[in-house]
Amino acid sequence: MKKISILVLLFVSVLTSLNAQDTKFGATAGYNSLIASVKFDGISASDNVSGFYIGLFADIQTSEKFHVQPEIQYVNSRQDGESGNSLVVPIMVKYMASEQFSLLFGPQLDFILEESDGVKKMGVGLSAGLSYDITEKVFASVRYSLGLNNRLEDDAVIFTDGGEDPGINASDIKTKFNFLQIGLGFRF
Repeated sequence: MKKISILVLLFVSVLTSLNAQDTKFGATAGYNSLIASVKFDGISASDNVSGFYIGLFADIQTSEKFHVQPEIQYVNSRQDGESGNSLVVPIMVKYMASEQFSLLFGPQLDFILEESDGVKKMGVGLSAGLSYDITEKVFASVRYSLGLNNRLEDDAVIFTDGGEDPGINASDIKTKFNFLQIGLGFRF
């Protein structure tokens, strides 16, 4: 929790120190799909849970064609009455391909906010997406983030038969979390 608090404070201090002429602030919200991808012994599978995200961003113009867009998002995912909450922090480089159309690319961190036995709370990903300005203030975006690190704790035992067999350790299984987001944003 300390890491999350420090990250939020750092994000807010960076945003407040920016030059207001070249920076626009805004809010974004939309559909989120969290996709868990699992690989073990040459076999792979995936499952997803759907939900929503809501967040704040700063759009920092660095040149005529390039912007940097740090964001902080609350993500809620639900499946079968169970919900999971995450804090997602993408830092996107935005290339203005035209006056209305942008390409997005950059790193993303995500933090699981509740207790999660056997799962690492922090993940690192790489995001890419598209953004289209509907008006000067309203835009639509779609983004996919590919998880880069294994999210299972190395010492977690995943399967055991209850006997002498020690089971399968998490170090034998590679699990990554990917995100798909489709949403709308509003610049203040």
